[in-house]
Amino acid sequence: MARVFFSAGEASGDAYAAALIRRLPDGFDALGVGGPQAAAAGMAPVGDSSRWGAVGIYESLKVVPRVLAGYRAAFAALTEGRPGVFVPIDYGFMNIRLARHARQMGWKVVYFIPPGSWRKDRQGADLPEVSDAIITPFAWSADILRRMGANAHWFGHPLKQLVYESRSEGARNGLAVLPGSRDHEVTANLEVIAQAADRLGASPLRLAAAPNLPDDLVKDRWATFSQTPAEIVQPARRALWQSQAAIVCSGTATLEAALAHCPCVVVYRGTRAMKIEFAIRKPKFDFISLPNILLGRGAVTELLSDDANPDRICAAMEPLLAESQTRSAMLAAFAEVDEMCGPADAIDRSAALIAEIATAQS
Repeated sequence: MARVFFSAGEASGDAYAAALIRRLPDGFDALGVGGPQAAAAGMAPVGDSSRWGAVGIYESLKVVPRVLAGYRAAFAALTEGRPGVFVPIDYGFMNIRLARHARQMGWKVVYFIPPGSWRKDRQGADLPEVSDAIITPFAWSADILRRMGANAHWFGHPLKQLVYESRSEGARNGLAVLPGSRDHEVTANLEVIAQAADRLGASPLRLAAAPNLPDDLVKDRWATFSQTPAEIVQPARRALWQSQAAIVCSGTATLEAALAHCPCVVVYRGTRAMKIEFAIRKPKFDFISLPNILLGRGAVTELLSDDANPDRICAAMEPLLAESQTRSAMLAAFAEVDEMCGPADAIDRSAALIAEIATAQS
């Protein structure tokens, strides 16, 4: 039986691993590091990464023990048994090292969504030497990687297929809230989002809890801060297709909103430790949300830190909940993002390539 070892460090990677596993033909043995979605799809878990997500130095240090334990378990598992295909998904901190080890052990490495693939000026210098094939979500990334000597493939952005498969044809109404996939994000963001949602009065309100976080945890925190009843909806992309507009924590969900053509406001509040770190480091960036990064302009309102307060969230959301010029301009920008993301069958084509390489390896 051909072996495919997945390594996903965060919630988005877990979703991709699950989608790929479900599309592998019969006769494949899936194992690896991931979260609840990959396990439900049939992956034998070597490590659980459902609580690994973190932003900033302080929050990252808190998850280091869990990540190191998972890394050691994955390292050992790659050393044992017959080599197959190793599929690291983003999460370069751990996966670049595991990819190098896997190749030394005789595994073929297919890097799925290489770190920093959104950058248009450069790609990771180590990627050609640690991979046998790279599946990247952007055309420019594939071009750069090929010039670097990598065997790079672009089939479109895999998130587009996942979002399109959740498409709802009914009329949109109400508000979607996506408070983040990391515990510290939910803690920092949910109170101000709830206050803004109460003022906006949009109904129904759909609370899209990330699958790596317990529904009850998110729902209970919402009830602590808000008087507005909320329906828990999973996956988040289904809530985006159903809703008139959304309040979205920065991350992969911002690209989901664009591909679901759901106008949104992006918010991100950090913990007190993150604010101190930000003040010390003073990182330089133009945008934090993927739609704005891809477009190279501020098509979506981004409210960060203390700017992410109920007054500013409401002011940015009100025109998006109405038939306004602001809403129309954002939808036009999202159509551009959709075009950049290419065909809507990237998961199918990626799984076929992985299966082909695994079959040749077995």
